[in-house]
Amino acid sequence: MPDQNQAEPFASPYVPKPDSLRDTIESVVIAFIFAFVFRAFVVEAFVIPTGSMAPTLYGLHGQHRCAACQYPFAYGIREDTRPEDALPLNLPCPNCGWNGDGNSSENAVSQTNADSGDRILVLKWPYDIGGSLLKPQRWDVVVFKDPQDGETNFIKRLIGLPGEVLEIIDGDVYTCPISSLSPGLVAELSKTRPPLRSSTDPQYQHLTPEHYRELDQKLTIARKTPVAQESLWLLHYDHDFPPRRDRNLRGGDPTWAPPVFVSRGLNDATPWRTDSPRITFNPIDRAEHTLRLDGHPIQDRYGYDPPMPNHPPEWVNVGDVRLRFLLTPRGNEGHLALTLVKGEDEFRVTIRPDGQITIDRILKDGVPVQKAIKKIEPLEPGRPIEVAVSNLDYRITLTMESRDVLSTTDEHYKPDLARLRRTIDGAASLARVDISARDWPLDMQHVAIDRDVFYRSTRVQTQPNSQNFNAWASLPGWGTSNYPLLLRADNPGDYFCCGDNSPQSKDGRMWVDVAPMLQSRTGAEAYQYGTVPADQMIGRAFFVYWPSGFRVFSSRVGVIPNVGRMRIIR
Repeated sequence: MPDQNQAEPFASPYVPKPDSLRDTIESVVIAFIFAFVFRAFVVEAFVIPTGSMAPTLYGLHGQHRCAACQYPFAYGIREDTRPEDALPLNLPCPNCGWNGDGNSSENAVSQTNADSGDRILVLKWPYDIGGSLLKPQRWDVVVFKDPQDGETNFIKRLIGLPGEVLEIIDGDVYTCPISSLSPGLVAELSKTRPPLRSSTDPQYQHLTPEHYRELDQKLTIARKTPVAQESLWLLHYDHDFPPRRDRNLRGGDPTWAPPVFVSRGLNDATPWRTDSPRITFNPIDRAEHTLRLDGHPIQDRYGYDPPMPNHPPEWVNVGDVRLRFLLTPRGNEGHLALTLVKGEDEFRVTIRPDGQITIDRILKDGVPVQKAIKKIEPLEPGRPIEVAVSNLDYRITLTMESRDVLSTTDEHYKPDLARLRRTIDGAASLARVDISARDWPLDMQHVAIDRDVFYRSTRVQTQPNSQNFNAWASLPGWGTSNYPLLLRADNPGDYFCCGDNSPQSKDGRMWVDVAPMLQSRTGAEAYQYGTVPADQMIGRAFFVYWPSGFRVFSSRVGVIPNVGRMRIIR
């Protein structure tokens, strides 16, 4: 009987030798196929070439630190600028406004070590699948084919959706459903404006006064989502970076000071101390004492946009602002009042140690009218609490510890569209911010003023001999004030997109050329100027996977990833 532990001599099966070269080639081909499919239908990487979405996304840029306040910021660089060409030395600081006053030793900038644009990932599959949850949403950052050539990839923020009428008025976006309008108005809005033949013959379609009155009743402000709004708040002044005192003597720099100091230059005693990043209030009497932010007005300044030679920038006032700080109470009596002014509208938010909060509207004669009141838990002395108050999209909101505590309603505060249409951008939006206190010892840290994005109707007119000259810059834009735009719901559907860097964004407001593939569309599918057809949408930008990196030694390229700036795109 054979030994069971001994293998039979012919039990081993024959194993053919694999064709290793063929298998390797097949594996590589399959990997390439999967990569192309993944890129075509799931996720694709893009590089941001310009600063039209700054500071949300950077294009080619450099880094600079202000000589007066030490605030660090990025500034854009044109792709066609040679490294040996120096930028203008009067690079204005977005925080304090200091531009060197021509002193090159204090404000010198260099573009020889320019950083490349942010590299981002774009989700494509949600737009391919569609549906109510996956289709493009207002305030998404989206990538699409430029309707002017049909080939270039553009990235902007989506602000207008199919099936609505859109109009930008005094920096804000207003919309209403097409279904809510009368047939006569819809018919007028459906008349696509003829192609622009020259800058002197714009051929714009005008509505009647009756049509505008109907729109005034139907249009409502399109408020940003909280997630998108955090990206659209832009810094006006951060008191953690106060300008040097010798620079402040020249005037125009932001500073917190009592209004009497601002208007008369007096040096009376004040319970406020503002000579360090920590602002303190130590009562000296029973009266209320006020600080006011002085300096250059709150406007749509972008530190990212270097001024062009021999062409001073033209900024417009922004009335939508936010005051934020870390409050540490040191007592149990008195109050803190925060005042926000936008043009003729003045609101005062009062916080008391016992937790009572009120929002008052101040009438022209100075009489307060209470609009909202709420009682929260008392504020504990010595316990810091994050506080923010904002005037945003015609709503006053007090936020504490990142939660909305008290807000006005549309009945309390709403825009007068007829009046706003009669004014130019920013004319009705001059902002003022006051901080007042009485009998309540307190400290305030990280005090900062932010302003909202302002979508312009008027444009920055560049010089004809400059590289940035736009022959259409003096014309009203699509969807801007007094030029509402109808976004069709189908065939294939129209979207409207703008850049976050409103003064320097070539977006739907100013598209006057049309790609041949869109020119061939006729009838119900004819292209609507200024829009992005639904079939030209590529996907939603969702992640910056490689911002400009850190350099090593004398490298001109950032080879070490800046992990701290890798982020979800809001």
